[in-house]
Amino acid sequence: MNETSGRRIVIIGSGAAGLSAALEAVRLGLTVTVLTKDALGDGNSKFAQGGIAAVTLQGESAGDSVSAHMADTLKAGAGHCGTDAVLQMCGSAGGLVSTLEDYKVAFDRNTDGSYQLGLEAAHSAHRILHVDGDASGAGLIDALRQSVRCAQAAGQLNIIEHALATELEFSAHRLSAVRYLQEDQELVLEADAVLLATGGLGALYQASTNPKGATADGIGLAARAGAVITDAEFIQFHPTLVDPLAYPGTGMISEAVRGEGAILITETGHRFMPGLHEQAELAPRDVVARAIHAQYVAGHRVFLDARGVESARGDDFLARRFPSISARLKAAGLDLAAEPIPVVAAQHYAMGGIHTDTSGRSSVPGVYAAGECANTTVHGANRLASNSLLEAMVFARKAVYAMGHDEPGRTCQLNNVELGELPPVSTDAPLELEQLQALASEHLGVHRTGQGLQSLIQVLSSSAPVAQGSRELAELDNLWITARMIAHAAAARDTSLGAHHRLDSTNTGEHTTTRYGWVLAATQRTSNRPQSKEINA
Repeated sequence: MNETSGRRIVIIGSGAAGLSAALEAVRLGLTVTVLTKDALGDGNSKFAQGGIAAVTLQGESAGDSVSAHMADTLKAGAGHCGTDAVLQMCGSAGGLVSTLEDYKVAFDRNTDGSYQLGLEAAHSAHRILHVDGDASGAGLIDALRQSVRCAQAAGQLNIIEHALATELEFSAHRLSAVRYLQEDQELVLEADAVLLATGGLGALYQASTNPKGATADGIGLAARAGAVITDAEFIQFHPTLVDPLAYPGTGMISEAVRGEGAILITETGHRFMPGLHEQAELAPRDVVARAIHAQYVAGHRVFLDARGVESARGDDFLARRFPSISARLKAAGLDLAAEPIPVVAAQHYAMGGIHTDTSGRSSVPGVYAAGECANTTVHGANRLASNSLLEAMVFARKAVYAMGHDEPGRTCQLNNVELGELPPVSTDAPLELEQLQALASEHLGVHRTGQGLQSLIQVLSSSAPVAQGSRELAELDNLWITARMIAHAAAARDTSLGAHHRLDSTNTGEHTTTRYGWVLAATQRTSNRPQSKEINA
């Protein structure tokens, strides 16, 4: 009997990567359990306003091509992308769209039945497919969740909700189980292979487009298991979060609004992007985010002005094209069609993460990863707009196939990775979430300096997370580990590249292919690491 037959597969997370992986596992007839820390489908994916970048037959007939999508991705990634991974992602996009339609994902169409293809920053063609205008993530997740629920009802998979994975357990150097918290109970689920599909790390920052549950759980789990984390320094900042100080909780305004022609201006009406980049407001996100941040540093405020779009396209165009955004703005007393909207740059997406190959294998046997917590090297130093949902689903599906067919012990290769080890923690000064967020926002933001990074490293290396509640403590521990990874990676890369911008850089543009990887010191892995402290309520 083949040792891979009947392998117990656990998928941790239920966003775009986790749900598509679950459906692929069902299609392959694999035994799978989905473990998700909140309700099924809750997470960052459902908040995605942008769509899915894909070259369809319709796009090809209009002159677009997979090679053009590749070129745009590589250019946005600032020469740091893995070319083969980019080829696999872009080449798989058209087929993925067809698969998603089989799962009842209803992409927006024109009156003649053709796809409505949008344009976003740094794309050379209209190739973005949306669902319900600016609610693509919600529409996608709703459809995938319904398909997964149907599979559950048919007895084809198991789902464990409101369960936070806290540790990966090993026996005789092989993955044996996942330890998790559910209703304050610590439970164990046996596993032969696990797919980490836990999403992002936005809770590390004071201002982020991510939901509060984006607590870097996958990176924390993998790092404690000894996995290599690469490209952690590359954090993307979205240019247009509605000013959270003036309008808290209003959220971000999709790049697609700028794709329709909205511009960025200061409080004086000055449009500053044309003088900074040939693509103006549609320049890569890192360029636009830095430009906005620079305006604030200079004492200005920045606004997104879509009044010209409404004037050119007719009354109520913006409300029809961006119904969710328009409704959120209206609830805050703002009108996208009638007034400029105050915006700031905010943490949005992590390009780095658990190092994997294009089949999702990490450097630890039995541990796979997909989605934002993984680093397939597709995004390089800066993610191209609307490639995230695409990348998550393409490589999650590939990972599930590998999980069902790999021989035990197989891992990814660490070619061209400069590997470093994070030193052990020297003391255990208490560190709470608000303190960590303030430190990360100051030193791991849009602009960085060597002095600031070294100061941060020293603080993080002499502290230990403290929190009230076992779940809060576990999440904070994941964020603390991830912050240490980012800080060490950002300090090692003393040149500016893509989304990583060093104010003290003297060699901008050099060493773009150097990839830094980090592992925790052995004493900090799994049960060997110092335990964090729980505050007595």
